[in-house]
Amino acid sequence: MSDKDPTALQRPTSLKAKLHFITRFYVGDVSTLSPDDVRRVLIINLFASVGILFTFPLGIASFFQGKLLLGVVLISIAFLYAANHLYLRRTHHHAMSGNFVIYPLYALMLYLIYTGGVNGTGHVWLFCVPAVALFLHGLKKGLIELAVFTLLLTALMFYTDNHFLEFGYHPSLKSRILFAFAVVVFLSGIYEFSMSRFNDELKRTSAKLKLVAYTDMLTNLLNRRGIYQKLEQRQHAYLLLADVDFFKRVNDEYGHDAGDYALEKIAQIIESGLPKGALSSRWGGEEFLLAVFDCSPHEAYEIAESIRNLVADYEFNYREQSFRVTLSFGVATMNETVSLREAITLADSHLYNAKRAGRNQTRKD
Repeated sequence: MSDKDPTALQRPTSLKAKLHFITRFYVGDVSTLSPDDVRRVLIINLFASVGILFTFPLGIASFFQGKLLLGVVLISIAFLYAANHLYLRRTHHHAMSGNFVIYPLYALMLYLIYTGGVNGTGHVWLFCVPAVALFLHGLKKGLIELAVFTLLLTALMFYTDNHFLEFGYHPSLKSRILFAFAVVVFLSGIYEFSMSRFNDELKRTSAKLKLVAYTDMLTNLLNRRGIYQKLEQRQHAYLLLADVDFFKRVNDEYGHDAGDYALEKIAQIIESGLPKGALSSRWGGEEFLLAVFDCSPHEAYEIAESIRNLVADYEFNYREQSFRVTLSFGVATMNETVSLREAITLADSHLYNAKRAGRNQTRKD
């Protein structure tokens, strides 16, 4: 009898299903969104949900306490956040939707400071503003808005006939609130700055890893994985598979560094000979896989021949050593009836025929 918990295998699936449900509920269809867009839509709608959970009950409580205007304001904001949730879930316009979260929040906080809120507790909600503002509008714009908000807050507290002191607070509480709010803004700014730096570094690292994963470091062409990914998104292409003739002789006679130099130069010649929009990759060793689009079979063949002649006419010079190399090509068509793998196999077969026929030539379908 197994001593394993039978529910243990179900937990990851259950957790994944819950996360999927939460994402679908707050974000909607994520098929066209980037991970960063999904994150922003999700968090903004979470902000909106939290706003609804606080403003709606407090609005109802205000009605029961006879504060009709405060109740109307709170419930109106709750309905605005609910409508914003539906708008964002449908459109994914998180920049616009963020405005519908933060600006009503600014207005509500100023209103609570001016009126005192329920039993003079309105000021306790101030300290949620900096984190929301900086997340929604970023460090620069968020700090500018918070500076303007702080000036309005100061003007309301010290230069208007507000109701703040009607609840028996000590007069020094105003300055303490402003000082504490400034400290929260400062700390939130430091956190947002560090997070933005971290995210920027993460993006740069991710870009470098993606470059390494999909690019051949010697030639700067796509590698096998890179061109596969590109071609899997296409339905029609002409594949040109090239191999350097007698490449082992170059390595044996001139050294492996000369061989690397030759591959780099060949890659440059290939790039210069391809039409706009074409793809080029180092398929492996001394093989190159190229893909051209929006042309006829004859034009694809002529492109291969043109590159073959350019390489054959080029004199390679490495450390006072001169040599020449040639390419053999196999050309095949990828379309609705011939898959990518089948087309590569066909191109490889044609390349083999070119090699058997004497090299430095192109064979096609």
